[in-house]
Amino acid sequence: MPVVKEIEGKSPAGAQPPTFTESIRPPQDAYPVQSTDGPQVDANSCRILVVDDDPTILNLVAKMVERLGHYATAAEDAMAALFYLAAAHYHLVITDYKMPFMDGYQLAARIKAQHGGTRIIIMTGHCEEEVTNWLHGSGIADGFLFKPFDLNALKEKIEALNDRHDDAIRHVNAWGG
Repeated sequence: MPVVKEIEGKSPAGAQPPTFTESIRPPQDAYPVQSTDGPQVDANSCRILVVDDDPTILNLVAKMVERLGHYATAAEDAMAALFYLAAAHYHLVITDYKMPFMDGYQLAARIKAQHGGTRIIIMTGHCEEEVTNWLHGSGIADGFLFKPFDLNALKEKIEALNDRHDDAIRHVNAWGG
């Protein structure tokens, strides 16, 4: 049997490099860290996952979510978001539409398939009217935010989704569900 040895950083024969998704996935011991320096949260608070490939927007939207009294977790891309969703339950995902490798629509479709009760807001600053109309009709997203948006617009969108969710639960419970 031949002996195979590594030569200055080269992989031994037959060794496979990690696949793309393995190489960008957060380490197994990484868990979403919740901020403890934000405002006090209460029973009406949501766990919200914010996804954007632009670190400035990601941090800004996560801080806005915390300012509104919710728990925020920031994910820099769709793969990190899927990892966090596998590790913890989130009531809402706010994701950018235009991201590399997997866009917000593709992420939303995976979330709806794997985490059916999770609501999704897609935020975008690049959508033309045709794409926006297509997304509205798809049923994948529960809401949309158009960049730039302010704290009040985010608050109204989150509250509207919570109100619709509460109405649906009351309707199911009224019918013995």
